[in-house]
Amino acid sequence: MEFLLIGLNHRTSPLDVREKLTLTKSQWPQALSDMAEYGVPGVILSTCNRSEFYALEPANPQTTEQSSKLKWKGSGEDRIKQFLVDKFDVSLLDVDRFLYVHRERDCVNHLFRVASSLDSMILGEEQIIGQVREAFDIASQSENLPSSLSFLFQRALRVGRRVRRETGIGRNAMSVSKACVELAKNALGDLKGRRAMVVGAGDAGELAAQVLSRSGVDQITVTNRTYARALELARGLSGQAIPFQEFPDALKTSDIVIGCTGSPGYVLEASAVRTAMAARPDRPLFLLDIAVPRDIDPEAGKIENVFLHDVDDLESVSEASRVEKAEEARSAEDVVNKESELFLDWWRTLEVLPTVINLRHKADQIREKELNKTLKRLNGKLSAEEIGSIDSMTQAIVNKLLHEPTLFLKNRPSSTELDLARELFGLSSPLPQEPISRDHVNQDHINNESSDAID
Repeated sequence: MEFLLIGLNHRTSPLDVREKLTLTKSQWPQALSDMAEYGVPGVILSTCNRSEFYALEPANPQTTEQSSKLKWKGSGEDRIKQFLVDKFDVSLLDVDRFLYVHRERDCVNHLFRVASSLDSMILGEEQIIGQVREAFDIASQSENLPSSLSFLFQRALRVGRRVRRETGIGRNAMSVSKACVELAKNALGDLKGRRAMVVGAGDAGELAAQVLSRSGVDQITVTNRTYARALELARGLSGQAIPFQEFPDALKTSDIVIGCTGSPGYVLEASAVRTAMAARPDRPLFLLDIAVPRDIDPEAGKIENVFLHDVDDLESVSEASRVEKAEEARSAEDVVNKESELFLDWWRTLEVLPTVINLRHKADQIREKELNKTLKRLNGKLSAEEIGSIDSMTQAIVNKLLHEPTLFLKNRPSSTELDLARELFGLSSPLPQEPISRDHVNQDHINNESSDAID
């Protein structure tokens, strides 16, 4: 059983590719169900900077029928990529070169780095661990999540919290919202007296509005498809709310506009921006689109006196923070690397445990059977003490004979070695897909050097 990840992020792909493979939270449950039909149930993590698909390598890659409607065959990588092609209606030729594929240790290490914000565009930002938790929770509710991945994600969340607790990576970290304000300051100068509009009142919109409010803007306007939500957010900031259909007109009086709706297409067309600028040609307009897929037509950035930035432009603002936190980042990387090895050592033990138990059980059955036959032939000629000595001796022989095979399996717990061991020793029970239930997992399975146990 091998952990498998296929994904892309802000480092491997441009925004126009990432937005093709993006899912909103409301779309995750159905996507998880669809992914399971390809024989790779797992976890989907989709944010503005990444889309990642976690699964297990199928036990039998040659299985061809995974659904009553269609057939798929091949490796886990082949199945996930076919799922992406079908789900997002993309050509694999167009996206394949932007995808990364991580297996086993690389997969574990990558997820631990993601949860620790080491792989984030803005080093140390705190939103990512909540996004990982949300991805795990939604996958858990799907009833398709293999317990192996459940263990992995639980551990990743603990590692993320440990990194924030034991290193300074999260101290005074720049958030996406703070980076937005810094970009606005770079374009417009002092924000005091400026008017800002936030398009979208979800989590990202709320954070952006709060940071703008603290930055000295004169007025904040909030708009959202659900007007009641816009009104609620605006009241909390002493701002104003407007109906969603009216926000293009409000461009005429706005200096800063942040788009973060999560809509599948543009909510602000270049033509609306052009109309607004005709009424205010001498006043610059700063547009920041932090939505993926994008909210604002890129053509709007070509209009005179309009400054349009997207989520990828935030990296330039966060670079100074990354340099400043270089030492904390190294400490965090050490924690992640150590935790990755501890988890994998523990996981390999779990994988091999059923075969080792089966082997020792069979050996002990043979030992007891032969011992009883010998004692029966001796017909009471031995004392209880002598019988005890022979029993101890036969146990020691079995333990010594099985010591090397056991070490071999623990150090090389691949499916090939496990299959060979079962065939060699005539073990009838195959290794279960899920070797140990969550109820049997406790702190004793984790090396004592680890800070937390899987719960």
